[in-house]
Amino acid sequence: MKVQSLFKGMAIAVGLGGFCGTVLASTVNVDLDEEHQVIRGFGGMVHNTWQGNAGLSEADAKIAFGTGDGTLGLTVLRIPVNESSSNFGKEVDAAKYAKKYAGDDFLLYATPWKPPQNLQTPYTLVRWKETFQTTKVSEKDWPAYVDHLNSFAAYMKNQGVPLYAISIQNEPDWCDSWTCWSADELYKFTKNYAGQLRKNGTKVISAESFSYDKNLYNKILNDADALKNIDILGAHFYGMTAVNGDDFFEYKAADTKNVERWMTEHYTESQGSANYWRAYIKTGDQDREPALDTVRAMDVGYEIHRGLAIGNFSQYTWWYIRRCYGLIMEKDFGNKLQIPNDEIGKISKRGYVLSQFARFIRPGAVRIGATTNPEADLFASAYRSADSDSVIVVLLNRDYKNSKTVTVKVPGAKIESFHMYTTSEAKNAKYEGEIEVKNGSVTITMDAGNTSNKDCIVTLVGEIGEVAKTPRTPYGGKVIDLPALIEAENFDVPGTGAANKTYYDEESENKGDAKFRSDLGVDVVKGGTGMAIGYTNKGEWLEYTVNVKTAGKYKLSVNAASSSKGAALDFSIDGNAIGETVLVDSTGENWSVYKDFDVGEAELTAGNHIVRLTIAGSYTNVDYFKFQAIDADGKVIELDSAEIAKTKNPAPTDSTKKDVSSKDPASTFSGSQKLERNVSGNYEVFDLRGKKLATFTAKNMGEAVHLWKNGGVKGDVGASGINIIRNRVNGMITKVRVNY
Repeated sequence: MKVQSLFKGMAIAVGLGGFCGTVLASTVNVDLDEEHQVIRGFGGMVHNTWQGNAGLSEADAKIAFGTGDGTLGLTVLRIPVNESSSNFGKEVDAAKYAKKYAGDDFLLYATPWKPPQNLQTPYTLVRWKETFQTTKVSEKDWPAYVDHLNSFAAYMKNQGVPLYAISIQNEPDWCDSWTCWSADELYKFTKNYAGQLRKNGTKVISAESFSYDKNLYNKILNDADALKNIDILGAHFYGMTAVNGDDFFEYKAADTKNVERWMTEHYTESQGSANYWRAYIKTGDQDREPALDTVRAMDVGYEIHRGLAIGNFSQYTWWYIRRCYGLIMEKDFGNKLQIPNDEIGKISKRGYVLSQFARFIRPGAVRIGATTNPEADLFASAYRSADSDSVIVVLLNRDYKNSKTVTVKVPGAKIESFHMYTTSEAKNAKYEGEIEVKNGSVTITMDAGNTSNKDCIVTLVGEIGEVAKTPRTPYGGKVIDLPALIEAENFDVPGTGAANKTYYDEESENKGDAKFRSDLGVDVVKGGTGMAIGYTNKGEWLEYTVNVKTAGKYKLSVNAASSSKGAALDFSIDGNAIGETVLVDSTGENWSVYKDFDVGEAELTAGNHIVRLTIAGSYTNVDYFKFQAIDADGKVIELDSAEIAKTKNPAPTDSTKKDVSSKDPASTFSGSQKLERNVSGNYEVFDLRGKKLATFTAKNMGEAVHLWKNGGVKGDVGASGINIIRNRVNGMITKVRVNY
């Protein structure tokens, strides 16, 4: 199901593969209401021990962490945890420079390669018939290792550049040059020690696998006690190239657990110049045999796209910021590539490609719905800014022979124009001017004037009009008075904006067979006493507005079913937990056995409250829950028939199986009977600022529109313009222009 979102006076940024033969038309639909992961930013690495104390000058930081033209737009810096405390200060200046230019968006995190010398236990590693002498940290030294990492975090905090997060280990599964850890060792360390790394206010990043090896994380994800000790799953993308499939990025277990993921290190190859747009060179990077490979700057953009849109990663860190294969150009060792002097110290082609993301997708943005792969070699992803004032859509054309003509649509928002920026073989984040939007969409041909390689990436930045704002309302239009039995499917009708969301579901498909409130995508199934919420996944939730008529103590219980071990539910009221997590363990093998489970007791004040039902363990079906008053003697007062009937829905019948929500909003359930077509209070009208203008009766949406447009309803009509008419029960919305 989809999550409602509020957008106020938004600017939209749409990144499109540059104006690029044969014209192939495609459409990218952007869904403002479909929300995915939060974006933390884009970054690079400084390691002064390995970079000869020349990792990042202030001039480099201004280019790397600035936001205007001629900058990269980075907000994240990765530094090493030096094994010697005497070298803790090596990256302090670089961190301060980065913070100066990134401002409040800046995030600093650190990764250890080796522990202090006294904690290094010799270890022999055999890999591919070769023997390496490396080190481990023995279990008896784990507390001292924690102290070492915490001492570095404390040091950086005292220097005025505190760490946002710290990692457990760099590439424990590569480890021929640094410390080795097995998956079992990392699981045990994470479960028993990792939580202690939060001592200085830092978040904890898991050990960072060399090639995103899921075996390194699975045991941690499957143990709640271990999982609670990490905040971020860190991974590297080595071993991955542009020819690898999307399965490299996919990780269902992490999706299910809603674990934040960061790509903490990668470079696509280091044998060629970062300014090569398309070249064939011999490279053996990333644990591959030397071969004649195609090197393209666009591969960086394709990798970032797949990391964000396929892998649900929240952050992307390139390896060295300044390097001949990095984001800012530097001479290569031995001058093998003969980098021209006029390229040194300037943003590379790879850097400009990354900047198409970094300059516009700022920290706190949320990835939203978009047509991910509208045609071969064309890819899209979309994002909404943290303040909901902008939306970013990034498209890449990986077809170097053919240009792409693309229509971008953002339903539900009035877009007036776009400002476009292009990076292609001939252009470096070039401003292309303003493009007019007609009939709510814009069509461009990507890098149309380019006569050589057509692959490219473009960013369009535009402004859109206000999106209608409507409040949430109780299901059926009336707040439920407690004590009462509440049907799980009778959650509040969503409005627009974050404050008016009434549910969250990780996917938009409606799988329910009850065909009830189907327009919202919530999975309502037949079962229990009639209908129930089904197809649930951990982290999903529903909210209900209730009114406590008499303050006092109430008992909460829930009726649910599951045939899955670990199925569980949580309840809260106004954000405060009620009772403990309810385990709904295997009530029946066919999901048909529903049972009552006690949740707990709560002292409730009189007035309106918001109850939230959260799926704490996947695959739990919920029929209903009920609040019962507890008298002065501690006795639970049973609900009478009227208290049960007032919110009870009938079981689905042949007449209610048909999904008519999109045709006749009055044909849904309310209270104990189906809505009649002339029930009072069926429709309400809002202006674009969310002000309610009227509440009135109509037989259906068509009649409601006719009455409002032709003055058949009395109300505060306001000024001429766009109004929103909403069915009060199922939340169906339509826009209508009125002229007074």
